[in-house]
Amino acid sequence: MARYRRVLSGQVAPGQHGEFLAAVEAALDYQHERGVAATFDIWDSITGPASQIEIVSEFDSLEDLDRFEELVAQDQTFAELRQRVRQAMVFESSTVTLYRRMA
Repeated sequence: MARYRRVLSGQVAPGQHGEFLAAVEAALDYQHERGVAATFDIWDSITGPASQIEIVSEFDSLEDLDRFEELVAQDQTFAELRQRVRQAMVFESSTVTLYRRMA
């Protein structure tokens, strides 16, 4: 069965780890309340660049991933919550990659 993974990679701005985690938690709660069916993990690097993080979202179906993308594109409250996350990051360091599980 195919699964889909969305990975946001980037850096948390110096001194902003608490704000970053609070903002991510608020955004994840909001997504869950809106019916986005996914699991979410936040990874913090222990080697390599300081403050490097990955927010890994796993979706059981392409429809679930689409529901997330629709929320991103159409919901103003969610946009404001995501803005709080971005404000705690060195945003130009961020990338988003989508993966499909093959086996």
